[in-house]
Amino acid sequence: MSKLIETLKSERGKKAGIAVLLSGLSAMFFFCGYEFVRSPVESIFLSYWDATAKPYAVAFVPLMMAAIIFGYGIMLSKLGAKKSMLASMVLSATVLLLSWLFLDKAGKWLVFLVLIFKESYVVIISEQYWSFINSTLKDSESRIFNGPVAGLAAVGPLLGGFIIARYASSIGTDYFLLFAALSIIPAFILAKMAYERGGEPKPSEEEKGGKKGHLHLSVIWEHKTVLFIALIIFSTQVVATLLDFRWSQLVQGAISSKDTRTAYFGLFWMKVNLFSAVMQFLITPILLHHISRRIILMVIPAVHLTACMVLVFVPSLAVASFAFFMFKGLDYSLFRATKETLYIPLPYDVRYRAKQVADAFMYRFAKGSTATALSVFGLYGIAVLPAIYPGVAALFAALWLVLSYPLTAETKTVARELKAD
Repeated sequence: MSKLIETLKSERGKKAGIAVLLSGLSAMFFFCGYEFVRSPVESIFLSYWDATAKPYAVAFVPLMMAAIIFGYGIMLSKLGAKKSMLASMVLSATVLLLSWLFLDKAGKWLVFLVLIFKESYVVIISEQYWSFINSTLKDSESRIFNGPVAGLAAVGPLLGGFIIARYASSIGTDYFLLFAALSIIPAFILAKMAYERGGEPKPSEEEKGGKKGHLHLSVIWEHKTVLFIALIIFSTQVVATLLDFRWSQLVQGAISSKDTRTAYFGLFWMKVNLFSAVMQFLITPILLHHISRRIILMVIPAVHLTACMVLVFVPSLAVASFAFFMFKGLDYSLFRATKETLYIPLPYDVRYRAKQVADAFMYRFAKGSTATALSVFGLYGIAVLPAIYPGVAALFAALWLVLSYPLTAETKTVARELKAD
């Protein structure tokens, strides 16, 4: 905290630091709103559909993600980073508001689509926050600011989870979709202020207007750091998806009431975000300052590998909740803050275009691919044993661990090249 205050005293620190802190405050409202979507939509879905239908819905997520990311790429080329982010927020709020208005009339298929949208919009806007932060901070500054900024973002879902856990039964689950749409208003205002304070990142002349493509996917091969990140993100989300499905099965078996289930989800995510906030504000900055990125990025999958193996042999709701809790808690805090520092030295099109593919699309493509595989088994009447979920998750956690070593080796190469330049 002392380093953060010291940095904010300089002219450079005031401009960059305050800009990213405003971005963190914006993210706080945005992710509070997402919390009003995540738990209620999960609960509403389980009221219209069986838990075994969830993989079918998630299997469509990559298709929606691909369409939205391509649309975002066109917006970025035409409007620039600032207007693209603000437009993304307005469109998301509109969809959420319309979903709330027509939920009862449209029925189960609207719920199916809302679950797909819920999985899509949040990661695309989340990556736009980090694109701005990675374009505003230097590497040394990111080690100071990434933790507190992500910590501010974690306060939002913490508050959202508390509100859901406390008031879902009395207010009713469906109304939280309206609250989610309204929460984007302050997020919009603060994001606009952040860009005005920090300045809008500009592409190079060669990248301007999407000259190299609205997505510019070739940079993924040009910068192996991004390729390794994409492969790791795929592995992480296979782990997350399998733990999520197993957890949902155990929750549905233990809690039958929709509002009680919503309150349970809300309390769970409140605890996850409390853990994440504590990590971001107190622990992550210290670890980033004193421990190498390689060690951090290799220890995290080792923790998840252990948790998955325990769940294989102890298949209870408590163990599944703990395994999923640890994954999400570390993913939102230490893993995210460390991974984002890898993007800082890379070109504009990597930070704003390829990042959407490597992080956002791969994030949901992995989930969709996993869900599709499970759906195919279901269509052919092949029963998936409960132990398969954490067992396969453990295999991908091991793959994640292996990939983390060359990722950090590539990062050191990039740093040496930049220093030489």
